[in-house]
Amino acid sequence: MAEHLDDDEQVEALKRWWDENGRSTLATVVLAIAGTVGWQQYQDWGASQAAVASDLWEDARVLLNADNPAAVAEGEALAAALKSDHAGSVYAQFAALKLAALAVTEDELETAENELRWALSKTGSQSELGRLVQLRLARVLAARGDETAALAILEQGDGGYAVAYATARGDIHMAAGRDAEALDAYRSARDMTLALGNPAGLLEAKITSLESRVAAEETSS
Repeated sequence: MAEHLDDDEQVEALKRWWDENGRSTLATVVLAIAGTVGWQQYQDWGASQAAVASDLWEDARVLLNADNPAAVAEGEALAAALKSDHAGSVYAQFAALKLAALAVTEDELETAENELRWALSKTGSQSELGRLVQLRLARVLAARGDETAALAILEQGDGGYAVAYATARGDIHMAAGRDAEALDAYRSARDMTLALGNPAGLLEAKITSLESRVAAEETSS
């Protein structure tokens, strides 16, 4: 076979190659281009949606912090829309946290629990926001009388919220009259606080008060 094909043979060879491979190659190229363009469009759409969710949350936050009941009601509607239309965004989770806090102030603890569980389902328990949600959920559960579930959550406390988790354990034990357990939890929280270079503040006051109470109880017994 000659080293080089003449013009007619090259044309014929190109035709045969196109018949065998051209269509699939073209399809691959088209898909690759479409995929690149599609991914860019998806990224642009995602950024746009995040901006919309951010603006919606800012509007809701301002209204929910207002003293006017009508404004708060409007903020609640915006927060609900944010949760519905942008459920996967962190702003929807912020909205659920705020709605839960408002529900607690109204002593609507079941509503608060539902909001917190919704937020937890979106963020996951191991994220920093998830740990904050669990901390608030534990306090709500304790207020609803489910100390076992609350303490089970707080026993997992670590990371940046370890002090808050230990403090919450102390508050739950103290409210239940378990002074010794409360004292242990508060001391743990104080030790972690001091290790971080922060003043113990209110924790020190709680510990001093409990130490006096426990000492008095031991003396009387």
